[in-house]
Amino acid sequence: MCSRNLMSRNASFCGQVEIRPGVFHVMDEGAAGGKPARGRATTDAGGDGAGGNGRRPRPTSAPPGARRRSSAVNGIGGAAAGGAPAGPVGRATHELQPEVLQLEERLREMLRRSAAVHVKERTLLLQAFATVLAKRYTDLGPKDKVNTDQFVAVWRRFGISISNAHARAFFDKYGKDSRGLMPVMNFTDALVMGGPRLAMAASEEVQRGAYQPGKPATHTGKILYPECKKGVWPPSNWDARLAERSAKLPDVRLALEFVHGYDGHLATAPNIFYTATGAVVYNVAGLGVVYDKATHTQRFFLGHDDDVLCTAIHPDRILVATGQLGRAPCVAVWDSTNCKLISKLPMDRDYRGVQALAFSPDGSRLAAISLDNSHSLHIWDWTKRTQLCEPRKTQPGAPPAVYGIVWSRFEPDRLLTYGQNHIKFWRLGVDPRGGTGSGALNPSSESGTFSLGTTHTVTGACFLPSGTVLTGNEAGCICSWRGRRLVRETQAHASGPPTRRPDGKPSYGGVRCLVLQTDRVLLSGGADGVVRMWDVSGGDLGALLKHFPLLRPEQVGTLAPPALRGLDCAPENPEMFVAGVASCDVWEVDKDPEVLVYGQQADIYGLAANPTFPHVYATCCDSDKVTVWSAVSRKPIRIVSLGGLVARGCAFSPDGQQLAVGCTNGGIKVLEFHPAVRQVWWGKTFNSAVDELKYSPCGRFLAAGSHDQAIDVFDVTRGYTRVARCNGHSSTVRHLDWSVDSTALQSVDQAYEILYFDPHTGRQLKDNQRDTAWAGWSCLLGFPVMGIWFPDSDGTDINSVHASPSGRYLLTADDLGHVRLLNFPCVVQHAPAHVYGGHCSHVMNVRWSADETYAISVGGKDRAVFQWRIVQQPVQEHKPLSTPWAQVDDKGLLWGPPGAVSGLAGVGLMSGPSPPQHQSPPLPQPPQPPQLQFQQRRR
Repeated sequence: MCSRNLMSRNASFCGQVEIRPGVFHVMDEGAAGGKPARGRATTDAGGDGAGGNGRRPRPTSAPPGARRRSSAVNGIGGAAAGGAPAGPVGRATHELQPEVLQLEERLREMLRRSAAVHVKERTLLLQAFATVLAKRYTDLGPKDKVNTDQFVAVWRRFGISISNAHARAFFDKYGKDSRGLMPVMNFTDALVMGGPRLAMAASEEVQRGAYQPGKPATHTGKILYPECKKGVWPPSNWDARLAERSAKLPDVRLALEFVHGYDGHLATAPNIFYTATGAVVYNVAGLGVVYDKATHTQRFFLGHDDDVLCTAIHPDRILVATGQLGRAPCVAVWDSTNCKLISKLPMDRDYRGVQALAFSPDGSRLAAISLDNSHSLHIWDWTKRTQLCEPRKTQPGAPPAVYGIVWSRFEPDRLLTYGQNHIKFWRLGVDPRGGTGSGALNPSSESGTFSLGTTHTVTGACFLPSGTVLTGNEAGCICSWRGRRLVRETQAHASGPPTRRPDGKPSYGGVRCLVLQTDRVLLSGGADGVVRMWDVSGGDLGALLKHFPLLRPEQVGTLAPPALRGLDCAPENPEMFVAGVASCDVWEVDKDPEVLVYGQQADIYGLAANPTFPHVYATCCDSDKVTVWSAVSRKPIRIVSLGGLVARGCAFSPDGQQLAVGCTNGGIKVLEFHPAVRQVWWGKTFNSAVDELKYSPCGRFLAAGSHDQAIDVFDVTRGYTRVARCNGHSSTVRHLDWSVDSTALQSVDQAYEILYFDPHTGRQLKDNQRDTAWAGWSCLLGFPVMGIWFPDSDGTDINSVHASPSGRYLLTADDLGHVRLLNFPCVVQHAPAHVYGGHCSHVMNVRWSADETYAISVGGKDRAVFQWRIVQQPVQEHKPLSTPWAQVDDKGLLWGPPGAVSGLAGVGLMSGPSPPQHQSPPLPQPPQPPQLQFQQRRR
């Protein structure tokens, strides 16, 4: 091939080539033994034309692959036929090619050393040629050429001395015209591009898009696909059978094992409850979760396909209702013992979603508040899936302006809705138009009157047996209502730390939880992290009986109090409560409070798996907390504070002992978490957030990518001294990977560009890295991941990818709330995948464990950490085909093989004695392909 021999440059060059931008011009030579053209050297003695008659050879613009390819480009042919000057001491020019290669590398190295951020190697070389030609380098074009003396002068400007013989060898290699002059632009482009890139540029074909399923994946040239700005190339030893595997579903699956987190930031109504069996049920992300404290395990209701915003418990404490938002909002009623759907109540998409739910006292009806601008009230007979009334408007405003709905346990025709600066009291009258026994309702409402002061936001509510209504507000007060008038305010809790309402306005947590423990005792939970027990036997809020702080005395003042968002009491133990807090943790509150399920207090972005301890991984969210988890115990190992710094990304060292954390202020903090937590290093070399960090496989270097559009490389053995900065990206650096030998970096930015760097010098690698073995793959772009993009997706829909350590499987995290499992390499367009939901939109990161027994995914807005177990699919055995031959039916007829009965085609019917049984030949089994892997990289 033309490109391959230009790249090798070690064979004698027997043709004469003139190179112009974008095309090789091959000169036709004369016949063997003919005289060369006047004033021109020929280097091929074996032409097939009539060149021996003295005619000048004619140039042709045939691209590589056309005629004269092997003789003119591949260097196959005889020695010089005359006219071409010999090298020193009579050496032919082709004998100088090894020395030419060494000189080229010296010139490239000089250009690299002299280049700057805005002065590239090509510009420096053109400036040298322009000086020799007495022109401006910007005026140089395809017609500018140099002779050997001028060429030698150019090299001298870079401190390199070459002889005229070497110059003539360069001219023979890169091409010259009939006057013996070499085009400046052609030599410059060829030298700067290098052999591999020149070979790519000379490729005959460019494939558009990834490989197609069912078609041969034999193209080994450049591939362009829409999501990547630059072209990609298959490895030189590409095996097309890997594309066949890419077009199949993986032979493993994911099973959701545990979810860390709780919806303590989006929910506005109580959403955590005890079940009749003592389990705890709540919602997080797009799931309903049933948690068993005794075994520290979870079961999941997976019947939703979008964010779940609310939960309600049936009076029997077995059935649960959950509501979701999205294009198809609905309410699902399911059984908490087996997590199976019982009833689904769809809504029109104009209602957008469900913000709050409440069962009637007898459990036959279900009320919901939707997220349309009128916050409509819906009431169903959920067992019949019928609405009992037309939706009623509750409160206008941008949703969510209505926070919750409460149905009175003592008066089945009363309920209330509450939220921003309002409360409404509802009566459920019978609608006579519905007919007798229809159950149709005609709800009517009255707005509450804030008679004791200014209107305030109501954050929680509860009916007492006396008919009095108690509500909580942002200031920490419990308010008493009679009829529809506010008659009393009692300061029950501290207001808590400053926060924001769902509409973004500054506020405080106040009192969010009001629950009747018995008809005589009320429980309240506030943003001050305390559960209080009140006497309500007098028909109104009475004396304080007990209080249960979530923090121990020694923690008060050092830790922020957990602000309560949901509260319920155990059916069998009145003094044991379960609470969900704003930091997305689930607590059990009694005399010795403890956290049952840990969560993250802000949006999660950073995720790292420990390469040495497979069960250990780390997460970091937009807070000063970094959590190191155990996949075996399903609990945190360490929760480390960064002292006010906000974490964004993290990475483990190869020995698994150190954890590097990138911060939003551009700093990097390195922690040692085993056997004890200590700070190893802190440094700040960027001005903006550090999202991506990776240690080199050898453990000596740490690479960090930033919003500054640069990558810094630090030497771990020298106290994390910065050794190089890699510039060249035009946008935020999102992902990066190291080569197996720690000599190259690949990185991807938000501008859909993939670049390669030398981590020791920071120089961009211009040569293609198609044959580089990578220590792992987490970049969104590149040849082995060009098939990850699903239909109607663009370059922003997938946020993270990660190849398994064995190199057989690939995980992706996308904006649709899905984790996808594919085969790796993934090179077939719209490759099939196992798709797993559960997250809210924007799954930000996903990682395999080092032993491929677990996978971890983290959501952005849902603040949840999903732990998945890898499940091997059972191998399906081939069952022998059963034939109907020699089987007697109830008519006494015997089925025979085709053709056994004369005159009948197909299956024959025979009566009488049974013929000899027909033994069907065994089915031929297709040969099992060898186990295929793409650059297996297990270290």
